[in-house]
Amino acid sequence: MTTKLQRTVGKRFDAAAATYDKHSAIQWSVARRLLWEIEKGPAPKRILEIGCGTGLLTEQLRERFPAAEVHALDISAAMVAHARTRWRGAARVRWHVGDVRRYQPAGKFDLIVSSCALHWVEPLAPVFRHIVRWLAPRGRCFAAIMLRGTLAELHAARRRVAPAKPVLHALPSFPTIAAYARGAGFAALTARRHKALVSLPSANALLTMLHEQGLTGGPVAGSGRPLNRRELQQLAADYEKNFPARRGGVRATFRVAYLAARKA
Repeated sequence: MTTKLQRTVGKRFDAAAATYDKHSAIQWSVARRLLWEIEKGPAPKRILEIGCGTGLLTEQLRERFPAAEVHALDISAAMVAHARTRWRGAARVRWHVGDVRRYQPAGKFDLIVSSCALHWVEPLAPVFRHIVRWLAPRGRCFAAIMLRGTLAELHAARRRVAPAKPVLHALPSFPTIAAYARGAGFAALTARRHKALVSLPSANALLTMLHEQGLTGGPVAGSGRPLNRRELQQLAADYEKNFPARRGGVRATFRVAYLAARKA
């Protein structure tokens, strides 16, 4: 991701800090799967969370590992401010605003976690190499990354309604993510993928969710040429016609890669 686009993503998340959590059901579902994997291993003494957002997963890490020092990093200053205020007084949590590509931690981590964040980063391969360096011996990394095919219905509707305004950036594929992780030098790596179908009341509800989560400014749904009001109305109508959910409303697809890795 270029520096300019990275700034754009940061600004979009800054604007969405106050509304992000009310639409975070899919993100929280993904985070729970990561927590289940993490809890099967030894308790870490020092944790880094990459892309902490408003601190939902951060708080769970703190509760599950009360003796650990948690470092929470996000590119959005507003998200970090929201998390800091929300968990004011939380012991052993250190909040950091910054770009993971340039982050320079002081010391090693027993556990590095990232949920629904690394798909915003490009180039991503160097970040996996950073993670290996940041891990203590036998340290573990768990990451959930949104994959190409996420919001496929929205992309299909957009191509029909506004073919001259395509989405500019594609999410990474599963083979690409797995190759990046394998090439980073982990001693052990497990990579798997999961597909989730989410039902929403309407296409407009989906668009509102994306907007209020800051997702319209990045690789999931962003374009250099925003849709106008008429095109948005056509998009909603197309979506409702072609992608109904079984029990009413509309459906949306999310595809996620889950990585579990260990350093030698």
